[in-house]
Amino acid sequence: MQGIDLLQVARSLAFVLIPMILSLSVHECAHAGAAYLLGDSTGKDAGRLTLNPQVHIDPWGTLFIPAISVLMGGVPYLGWGRPTPLKAMNFRQGVNRRLGVALVAAAGPLSNVALSLASLSILALLERAGVTLYTMVQNGEAMVPRPSSVYVFLFTMYELNLGLAFFNLLPIPPLDGYRLLPSSLDRYVRPLERYGFGLIMVAVLLLPQGVLGAVFRPLYFVMDRVQALFGVA
Repeated sequence: MQGIDLLQVARSLAFVLIPMILSLSVHECAHAGAAYLLGDSTGKDAGRLTLNPQVHIDPWGTLFIPAISVLMGGVPYLGWGRPTPLKAMNFRQGVNRRLGVALVAAAGPLSNVALSLASLSILALLERAGVTLYTMVQNGEAMVPRPSSVYVFLFTMYELNLGLAFFNLLPIPPLDGYRLLPSSLDRYVRPLERYGFGLIMVAVLLLPQGVLGAVFRPLYFVMDRVQALFGVA
């Protein structure tokens, strides 16, 4: 295919899809773990209290949508795993069901924030330890630095997990942010349950990339500040 560097495309997809699979596995396991701590073993009984990616991958949300986003030159943060089953009626006595559901929902994005900060911390420690994270390559007449695979993986884990946390906190079903809304908004947002997936698909496939970029602009601001705080180049 003339004009397309297939090796570079495969590399770009690998450095998004592999972190995506790992991150969403942690995300869904966190949901199951939080529910279990509150007394509901539904997720655990369904085999979701594990980091095994096979039980968490959703072909659309974990593979297809992120791949399309990358190939279209858009943000690679749009992704989700198979929803972890939850039965709020199983919560221990004394646990408010709505609060419990919100805590379980929040556990997923919080796990992504933790993964993000852990990845950036490792990267910062490697840089301070003097580990070589760049190689010099020829670009025309000049030699330019190219990040190593270790740097790309860790930095992608940092960006991707912050992006996943932000995306999953959007108040659109079936995303986690939908479960964090106050009860006063139920009558407005519940009708969206049947259309939530469709709205996400429309956003990914039909909205101009400039619109999606504007939605994620606050995230980019936070990423830059956190990166500067850790002193990572």
